[in-house]
Amino acid sequence: MVELIVSIVVIGIAFMSIPLIMTETTRSIETSIQQESVMAGLTQMVNIMSYKWDEQEANESINGGYGKVLDTFSIASLQCQNYSGSRRRIGHFRGEDRRRCYNVLRPATAVANLGSDGGDMDDIDDIDGSDKNMLAGMDNNSSDYKKSYTTNIDVLYVNDAIAATGFAVTEINGSIYVTPAAVPTNIKMIETKVVSENAENVVLRAFAANIGEIKYYSKSVR
Repeated sequence: MVELIVSIVVIGIAFMSIPLIMTETTRSIETSIQQESVMAGLTQMVNIMSYKWDEQEANESINGGYGKVLDTFSIASLQCQNYSGSRRRIGHFRGEDRRRCYNVLRPATAVANLGSDGGDMDDIDDIDGSDKNMLAGMDNNSSDYKKSYTTNIDVLYVNDAIAATGFAVTEINGSIYVTPAAVPTNIKMIETKVVSENAENVVLRAFAANIGEIKYYSKSVR
């Protein structure tokens, strides 16, 4: 009789635990799917951020193929100035292969022209407005996703102004704007929206700045 009672109690406890286990399992699956959607978006972000900042930097025949600072005209303190025949921003080094402006006026791409320009995919705004479908494994054997997702990617200029203090200070404090700018600025925002098959969505944002590139020296071995 005692063994029967103990067995009934144990079985009762087990049945009481099943709903809790199911709840935790559901939460674990939901968290896993959320993490998967974030990783799907991050994968797109990493690929995009490896491109040139602007189409005007991507021409291999100009400046040896590495980008310099482009002219944007959004803020006077960030504009390129002529210093003894070379164009630099305040704070730039004189070295020809350092981060500096082009020797002649070279404006960044106009707001209206952001987007694909011939399908070359060599700068970050070429991906603007593109959608990509990532199917779940049950729909596509080459995929490891638990759900199907669609990524919507937008690239746009955002305001690069700093309220009150501007850029003429040692320490700059402020927030990066996320609203579109009407003219080319020195900051482009890449916004990736990942939408699942259940209409759940995650929005990721990354920012790229108009700072040019450094030309690295290399040695050749003969």
